[in-house]
Amino acid sequence: MKRFQTSHQYHITRLLGVVAATALSLVACGGGSGGGTGQMTLAVGDAPVDGAQSVVVKFTGIELTGNSGNPVTITFPQPKSIDLMNQSGTASAVLFNQPIPAGTYGQIRLMVVADGNPSNSYIMLSDGTMHGLQVPSGSETGLKLVTGFTVPSSGVVDYTIDFDLRQAITCPPGQAPACFLKPVERLVDNTTVGNIQGTVSPLLVPTGCTPGAYLYSGTVTVPEDMDSTAPSTDTNQPLASRVPVANSQPPYYYQFTFLPPGTYTVAFTCQADLDNPDQADSAVTFTIKTDINVIANQTATVDIS
Repeated sequence: MKRFQTSHQYHITRLLGVVAATALSLVACGGGSGGGTGQMTLAVGDAPVDGAQSVVVKFTGIELTGNSGNPVTITFPQPKSIDLMNQSGTASAVLFNQPIPAGTYGQIRLMVVADGNPSNSYIMLSDGTMHGLQVPSGSETGLKLVTGFTVPSSGVVDYTIDFDLRQAITCPPGQAPACFLKPVERLVDNTTVGNIQGTVSPLLVPTGCTPGAYLYSGTVTVPEDMDSTAPSTDTNQPLASRVPVANSQPPYYYQFTFLPPGTYTVAFTCQADLDNPDQADSAVTFTIKTDINVIANQTATVDIS
């Protein structure tokens, strides 16, 4: 679980969110081979964020790069400054919904204005302090998602970009007051994903507890906290983490969304504040629920007690 630290690093819960649908212009053709057009909807989703009251990003358009042909560029008539905190849970907001050339694509580029100037893109913390967001080489490259998808001729596709802002936003020492926004995301087919949600017993959240719910792929009996230095072969590393949301009355609620079908493990800790994302932390211990089966278009309810 990432922590905001005034003089060190700021980390924020995942997922980038949101541009309202609007009149968009297709200014370049191309994409894949085969000819024709297909209808594509592309949305972005966000989850409840801890440690911040707003995350605003200025978007100017989207570029889709095909495996053959020219990029497809969709330019917004006016730049859109979007507060990503407006979307949560299974909600998402549409970036565009329009015909595009049919074919196979290998990259999505979100064109943003994030140069460290808080008048463009910024994060406002819970204490009211504001920090400009900066994308390294953002003016040239924007936020890139390198992934493959196909738009069939006369077909319809529906995708969501799911961002992990908990890992994507950092404020390194010496860079203040600006913070870096790095691309940490995945593309999911909305017709093939499900969700996990549930409650955490108040008995697991005593006074002094800093709660965190962690998600793992497969059956994990020895879950680990986040460690950016862990090898890619470490199957005990979490896919994502959440701060359970306290309702007006306990129990506490958590949710993981846009998950491909399969088996997952959810683990709960009271030492989320001790999770340094750049190293293994033995002080972080877990209560686990294993063998959670996610089915497309369904929500699995798993209570932790």
